[in-house]
Amino acid sequence: MNSATAVSSTWSYLKQSLNLDGKWQKELDRNEIEICLELVIRHDLVDFTKELVWQKLYHETRTKIVPNYWSNFSLAHNENIGYKNLNEAVNILNADIAKQQHYFSLLDRLSGNVISKSFDQYKAHLSAILLSQIPPHFEYSVHAFYTRAFRAFMSLEKRNFNFDADESGDVITHCSGCDQEIDQCECNIILDNCHNINRDLTELGILEKMSVGMIHTLILSQIQSHVQDSCVGNFASSQIDMLEKWLHSIIFRWLGIVYGEDYIQQDQVRKNFTQFLYHAYTHARIEQLFEIIIGYPESFPSVKDLQECLSRTQLKPTLTQSLKTTLEARLLHQGATTEDILIAYVSAIRAFSVLDPTGVLLDAACDPIKQYLRLRGDTVRHIIHSLTDSSGELGGELELGRTGAAILDDESVAAVGDAEASTDWENWSPAPSDADPSKLWTGKKPGDIVPMLVNIYGSKSLFVKEYRKLLSDRLLLNLHFDTEEEIRNLEFLKIRFGETELHNCEVMLKDVADSKRINTHLQSVAHKPDFPISAMIISAQYWDQLKDKPMKLPIKIINQLEQYNQNYKAVKTSRSLHWVPQSGSVELELEFDNHRSVSFTVPPDLAAIISHFEDKEQWDLEELSQEMELPMSHLRRRVHVWQTHGVLQEISTDRFKVDENGPTFTGHKILLETLAKMEEEEEDDDEEENDKKSEEDGLQIYWSYVVGMLTNLEALPVERIHQMLKMFTMQGSSGAECTLLQLKNFLDSKVKQQLLSFSSGTYRLPKP
Repeated sequence: MNSATAVSSTWSYLKQSLNLDGKWQKELDRNEIEICLELVIRHDLVDFTKELVWQKLYHETRTKIVPNYWSNFSLAHNENIGYKNLNEAVNILNADIAKQQHYFSLLDRLSGNVISKSFDQYKAHLSAILLSQIPPHFEYSVHAFYTRAFRAFMSLEKRNFNFDADESGDVITHCSGCDQEIDQCECNIILDNCHNINRDLTELGILEKMSVGMIHTLILSQIQSHVQDSCVGNFASSQIDMLEKWLHSIIFRWLGIVYGEDYIQQDQVRKNFTQFLYHAYTHARIEQLFEIIIGYPESFPSVKDLQECLSRTQLKPTLTQSLKTTLEARLLHQGATTEDILIAYVSAIRAFSVLDPTGVLLDAACDPIKQYLRLRGDTVRHIIHSLTDSSGELGGELELGRTGAAILDDESVAAVGDAEASTDWENWSPAPSDADPSKLWTGKKPGDIVPMLVNIYGSKSLFVKEYRKLLSDRLLLNLHFDTEEEIRNLEFLKIRFGETELHNCEVMLKDVADSKRINTHLQSVAHKPDFPISAMIISAQYWDQLKDKPMKLPIKIINQLEQYNQNYKAVKTSRSLHWVPQSGSVELELEFDNHRSVSFTVPPDLAAIISHFEDKEQWDLEELSQEMELPMSHLRRRVHVWQTHGVLQEISTDRFKVDENGPTFTGHKILLETLAKMEEEEEDDDEEENDKKSEEDGLQIYWSYVVGMLTNLEALPVERIHQMLKMFTMQGSSGAECTLLQLKNFLDSKVKQQLLSFSSGTYRLPKP
């Protein structure tokens, strides 16, 4: 046989044995491999044969193996179908590749490889083709497969830990991992199958490439879900250590099952998942930060956890913005009382002193609270009241700073520091990188509540003024001249604000002490008033402005007050008393026709009203108003108080007499707060009347123009007058802008004054 014939015969045998043309379907066995090797080497066809075998493998992979694999990933309508899709696809892929193993052995023999290298080369080619042809439904199947496997893993872990009982102690009869009864549980089978699939995909070198993204997404969602479940409503205990323990004992173990221990031992992998845990926990606590602040100090462990997380994440801006949004939605609105807002702000100061001792976060996140409180007129009053009320939310704050507290000046208040802020250079530290550059940085911790509250307005003068007013009101209602608590509060405030600022308050307390002494002395003189009088004798220039509204007292009361004044002059030569009839209190005992007696503690004006009914059985409001020199609106409110308490009754319109049966209650009743509410209403009415008068005075500049218009044009509607005023007068810099409604009210007031007439929708000058 010549050489050409031998080669041709050899080629025919190789083509048939190795199935190079794809016409034969039989598998290659070991004996045939040996024969093929001998023929290839004998005829020097090594390189040629290797090339042909690789082409065959590549062709089989592209046309059969890969399409067979992807054909199993049809649309999965539920998790079970997705789970089966991946399971069957990997089994088919593994079986198809197993049929090619003899070719890899042949290639290694032809290349002289002691260690198999051809299969590694093939895996790279297989991976490239698979990744280039991923179908749309593949991700769902992978997610379904590993979700079910993870659930089975968690179910077994819980049962092993809880000894086949749930958290309530009841025996578990249904498996949550495989959705089967416990005696038919398939979780171990699912996990074994997961091991096998992972092993097969790892041997092919495609496990991480094809599933790492989806598995990581699954793990991250499990971490986030577990963090949320652990944090719901639980602020009183630390969670971060327990979460880290769960991450190591559950998540890292699961990843070790999927990818092997070598994968999970990588530092970067552990750092990435741990960092995500901290991010998830931080986000969860940021969402709950409002509740954490309100619940402080019970929520202290959560605040410490959040402090640690913020140091390991870059989420401070997120916290700031989130809290601002929450505060505006849940706290800074008309439905929240000033007291509630202040309590929340104080809790925030205390919580943030732990969360961020630099004060940067507090300044940024809680700035909306300060801005909003600044707009409320009763903020200062509530702050001072809370600080000086021992039973209030801030009752102990003044006492906390009694030792070593620096005096607040306006500069230190603005910087929320103290007077040493600019001189304590040895302890100076630069501002943090996230501090607001537009604000003075003092480096002082925001732990002291008082300067933080004063900083709402940036000046202590408002607080000192409000305290003087509050102290004045309290002392004037102090029937027993007991000032022990007020002296205590004043001493603490002097530590904070300095003695000079509070000198007037010291004089006020001294006036109370002197009044008590003088009253005691005047009780022993010979010519005493017919009823006991205890006067609060004040130094008017040091007290807050008293409400000295005109009111005429009954003559019998005036005579008794004058007798007291004469006795006072005998003690204090060349001094005289000026009575403020609407300040103070009167203790009354009213006896009715049915011999029932009821006692009241009331303001002097209420006492004066009921005193007039001793002299005359019935009074008209207008007549009584003239007698007492009180406005009708004010008098009506006060008479209504007696009427609601069953002392007076209205027998006809605005005519009253004493109710013979008297009140239905017995004992003693204090009505001092009733007067305070009435005075607030009257002040609001006065302010409204003053505003209306000011508005009319501002529009008076247009009156001459209106007269000129109506003189020339006779009659005009208000719209035409307004249009002409805007055209000729309101354009100037000195002209006050007015709305159509304001102008109409102004013109109507002129109609009431008979300076204009109105008919058929037009205004005109009255005929002479």
